[in-house]
Amino acid sequence: MHNRWKIVILLLMIVSLMSGCFGKKEVLEPLQPSKIKVIYQTEEAFDLDYGKYFKMNYPQIEVEVIPKIQVLKNLGKMIIPDEYDSEVRKLLERSGADVLLLDQQNFEQFAANGKLYGIDEAIRQDNYDIKGFMPGLIDVIKNLGDGKLYGLTPAVYNKALRYNTALFRENQIDPPTNKMTWREVFELGARFSNIKHGDRPVRGVFFDDLSGVGDLMYDIAKTYGLQLFDPKGEKVLINSKGWKEAMSLATDAVRNNVVYFDPVAQLDSSQNLFDDGVAAMTFKGVPHAGEVGFNTDKAPVEWEAVTVPIDPADESTGVYLDSLFAIAADSSNKRAAWEFVKFVCGPEMAHARSKTMDGTLPSRTGYVKEFKGKSMEAFYMLKVKQADSIRQSGRVPFKFFTLFDEPLRKELQAVVDNKKSVDEAAAVLEAKAQELLIQARAASGKKP
Repeated sequence: MHNRWKIVILLLMIVSLMSGCFGKKEVLEPLQPSKIKVIYQTEEAFDLDYGKYFKMNYPQIEVEVIPKIQVLKNLGKMIIPDEYDSEVRKLLERSGADVLLLDQQNFEQFAANGKLYGIDEAIRQDNYDIKGFMPGLIDVIKNLGDGKLYGLTPAVYNKALRYNTALFRENQIDPPTNKMTWREVFELGARFSNIKHGDRPVRGVFFDDLSGVGDLMYDIAKTYGLQLFDPKGEKVLINSKGWKEAMSLATDAVRNNVVYFDPVAQLDSSQNLFDDGVAAMTFKGVPHAGEVGFNTDKAPVEWEAVTVPIDPADESTGVYLDSLFAIAADSSNKRAAWEFVKFVCGPEMAHARSKTMDGTLPSRTGYVKEFKGKSMEAFYMLKVKQADSIRQSGRVPFKFFTLFDEPLRKELQAVVDNKKSVDEAAAVLEAKAQELLIQARAASGKKP
């Protein structure tokens, strides 16, 4: 009887081990000499950004670059955003690439349609470190894949609020601090209303990448996580409490001459009020070697940086990811493709990127603490969250925004001029936007 129980226990152990083996998800085979196809902007850009580094570390993997720029050639001179997006998706679907370079919108759609390979198991198998990424970034990418991880990004574009330290010091005004609200930033900017630098008036807040009050309203709305449409893209939501608050903040700032926009959003330093020393604050991305102050063409402005404005209820900053590397679900070279994704998003490339500073930040923390004597703390301080681009909803034709820009400008200007209240403008805009949404969808043939 005793031996019989031993046999039973032994059989149960064997069954348990076998079920554990058979229950495992697919794991990647050891790396073999192979060739992979990678979609990237151009072959030259690929070699400069990643190719030369990858070749040194993985000589056994040959990389064929499929240039994304060929889409522009197919479209000719007149490029319509919706047509461009359509052509890009065709290239991604028909290229036979093993590794896809995707923006946030295409990444989410491809993941939902089962076209991407989940890398959670590969990460566990290789003990690949994903804890070194910016706080919240992996959660953002997982959210795009409905809880599964389908890709990684080597870099993130982020902004900070720069301020002219000399202007604040000379006028005995306390400088901005981290984690301010939009209202606090505008109130601080208003303190420069009657101040001049030489014979030029000082502007409180200068925007070199926004064209007017409508763009400012959109930026404020993004901070508060507002959506212009319902989840199906059928209903416009601008006549709501959050949007009216964003509208009020933007129009008040313009009316009170707190903010100034570059009319043509020029990057030329001669048109940039902050670089000219006559703007107290501005919003800028990561500094790079070619910008004013890091070359000898112009005397540098003395500046420091703090975090962008936050929603007090959610101290994080939205990022829109446009460089996500993912593996095609039907790739026959998943191990080699994974080695590529793993490398370009890994510590070695983060270190290399920290030396070049091309205007983006390594997505891994700890590699860029300062650049040319400027602290980068403000760019990494806030936890990142998903930012759905208001103007890039896959469920809404781009033509809608082209049609809506003029009514939006007109109604907001009426509020600035005190000819309409925010409530009146919001009601008009929602009705007009709903009408234009139907019109744009009929013209493009795009269904919700």
